[in-house]
Amino acid sequence: MNINVSAWPDHQAHGDVRLDDQDGDGYVPNNNCGVGQQGDCNDNNAAINPGAREICGNGIDENCNGLDWEVGGDYQDGTIAYISQPGDWNYVAGETHGLMVQKLDTFTHYWGCMGFRLADYAIPTPTALGYGHDNSTNIQSYCSYEHLNELAAFMARFGLPKYRDSNLGWFLPTKDELNKLYVNRAAIGGFTGDLYWSSSEYDADNAWVQSFQTGGQGPGLKNNPAPLSLRATKYF
Repeated sequence: MNINVSAWPDHQAHGDVRLDDQDGDGYVPNNNCGVGQQGDCNDNNAAINPGAREICGNGIDENCNGLDWEVGGDYQDGTIAYISQPGDWNYVAGETHGLMVQKLDTFTHYWGCMGFRLADYAIPTPTALGYGHDNSTNIQSYCSYEHLNELAAFMARFGLPKYRDSNLGWFLPTKDELNKLYVNRAAIGGFTGDLYWSSSEYDADNAWVQSFQTGGQGPGLKNNPAPLSLRATKYF
């Protein structure tokens, strides 16, 4: 059907949809004609289409799925890994909080405190959500004497500081936080290893680790002969 350009506003007002790709991003708005790769919710902006990566918290639905906050979306200097649900440690009705992660894995042989059980000295490393930062701080504080504690040096080198501030900084996730990363691994992306460190202690010689191949969690030697994967995590 050919329509005179000057008549187009009237047709559009009656509900007609353009079938051409106005912004050149490869997508067109939904149409009953079945024409083109549909789903573009803003055909005047090439940065908005179903194939775009979501930027969370900016009030714009870049990927046209009706959401501004979603697991796998970009946020600040990381990727959203988990959005808190009612009953979670940092859930606030009407606000969006949860876990975010760095975009890529890193690796280290050592967790620290080999042969030394922190819990025996009333130094907790809980497994629950919300304790990753405190656990990481305790690992750095009380395992730093150990010359094999590569993890403390790693955390300092890659911006996982030994301090408390309003942002809390990057840290090693707890056993339960690590499992949230595993459950959402496909949406988050970038996981290249098998075994991943948590910040939760298992016993004097082991920390809790998780296989991102099978999902199983269990003990991993604190000074492991092979480097294990690590995905730095942060609260938002």
